[in-house]
Amino acid sequence: MNRRRLVQTAVVAGVLSGTVPLASSERARTPRDFTGPFYPRGPRNRTSNLIVGEPRTDVLNFGGRVVTPGGAPYAGALVDIWHADPNGRYKHPRDRGQQELLEEFLYWGEAVADANGTFAFRTYVPGRYAARPAQHIHYKVWFERKEILTSQVYFDELGGAKGLARSSEAAALQTVNLVREDDDNLAALLDIVI
Repeated sequence: MNRRRLVQTAVVAGVLSGTVPLASSERARTPRDFTGPFYPRGPRNRTSNLIVGEPRTDVLNFGGRVVTPGGAPYAGALVDIWHADPNGRYKHPRDRGQQELLEEFLYWGEAVADANGTFAFRTYVPGRYAARPAQHIHYKVWFERKEILTSQVYFDELGGAKGLARSSEAAALQTVNLVREDDDNLAALLDIVI
């Protein structure tokens, strides 16, 4: 592992555990982005582990913090994610190819931010599909049962937003790095500023 990746991995682990504080200066708010046509239907998957069987490909440990522009944690915020599987399929009746869904993958989950504002998910890297070649994870943030943000996260190593974010000027605030943790796991860290 090269030195840059080692430092990134240490920072990811530190922020996720709450031992590395965020910068204290005022930060830009996370921009809103499209909900997309495939917001899940039916009972909620009230779990942050979206892989319930043996993983078929690399696991993505996706997490971060929900904070205010001043860096204070947004404890108790619910982060709700959904995305395409590695083959580019959503679990949604409007997405063709429902017979090709991965049985070990839930496609949708949620995590509640702890006292440090920290949240974490175990999922897959989302696949690309023809209508939207920018690989992305959709998310909503809820607080006290009220939706306070809908956005998406993109991955720099996978080409970023490719001009498909709602605001191309703000896409940098929605783009994160993928860090290789080991042979079977990747990590990505996102600060959601509300």
